[in-house]
Amino acid sequence: MHIGGGPNDDVTKGPIKRSVAPHFDALKACFAKAEDQAKGGDVSLDLKIDKAGGKAEIKKWKSAIAGEGFEQCVREVILGLDFEKPKTGTTVVSYSLRFTPDKKKS
Repeated sequence: MHIGGGPNDDVTKGPIKRSVAPHFDALKACFAKAEDQAKGGDVSLDLKIDKAGGKAEIKKWKSAIAGEGFEQCVREVILGLDFEKPKTGTTVVSYSLRFTPDKKKS
């Protein structure tokens, strides 16, 4: 994660991490909608979070994972989050998510 304009310390990143972390299972469930679930990949988002917190705006989307249902699902999860108030006021955050296929035990 990179905070636009910094600082990029744990105190500044904390509210964003705490806002996203409880929703990792919902994001993981989106991977079931990817076209090729045997191959993982990354999603990079630029999020604009208002100085008061609340809902973020997706400013940029980049993904190595194909699947219209996948993208829509991830967008819905992210847009549904209530972000804590950022430490530095209105903030643009570059946030990356790595999706990996489940390794089946044989």
